[in-house]
Amino acid sequence: MNKAFIVKSLLIIPLGIIVLSLVISAVMPAMAESSISSPTVSSPTKFEVSKKLLRAKLANLDFFSADFTQEVVSEAGELLEQSSGKLATSKPNLANWHTLEPDELIIVSDGTDVWFYNPWIEQVSIYSLSAAITKTPILLLTSKDESLWQQYLVTQKRVNQQGDRFVISAKDPNSQIKSLTLIFSVKEASVQGSELSQFSFLDATGQVSHIKLSNFDAQKVPESSLFNFKIPEGVQLDDQRAN
Repeated sequence: MNKAFIVKSLLIIPLGIIVLSLVISAVMPAMAESSISSPTVSSPTKFEVSKKLLRAKLANLDFFSADFTQEVVSEAGELLEQSSGKLATSKPNLANWHTLEPDELIIVSDGTDVWFYNPWIEQVSIYSLSAAITKTPILLLTSKDESLWQQYLVTQKRVNQQGDRFVISAKDPNSQIKSLTLIFSVKEASVQGSELSQFSFLDATGQVSHIKLSNFDAQKVPESSLFNFKIPEGVQLDDQRAN
């Protein structure tokens, strides 16, 4: 893997999340969809209502951890990559995306910077959070920044009686990530509310990264050490924060 792959991973998650992706960021009625269309422009009021509904859901999601499986699909529907790992997020702006298979990759947002660690090439790349967050809407999951939310349109669709799907689309036509889709599934009758179960990213090349979550836990606060990255000894540092 090279640095370019690591950065792309955050964007389409490998974006990577981080993302989380955080990253991160969303997938639809089922992961069998090979593409996600941008919403048809309609009344701004409709977008604002959907955005408020989504933000209300996210407001109750202060933190969570989960296992994930990921599939990256080409615009033509060809399976390009499969991976799996663990992720954790916590407000504000904290995320840990740890790909375990087939190759290890760690992406950590400590609230100020985003760290990309590739053990295979023994390199750590650092980006400012402000730069990373504009490239991947997955970090909207942990952000309360009103100006950031204004950069996206949100549409909502009920997925039968199984939950809600929200599509977050970039207003900027030059955005590398065109849309992030989040699916919330309804919890068991004995538990109120819903939980994030799937998400996906559509990038500018037409590729879609589908992420399915399991063992979702929004009850136990993730360990703080997950969001503090320490550079391993002997690892090359690539600091991009000044760019």
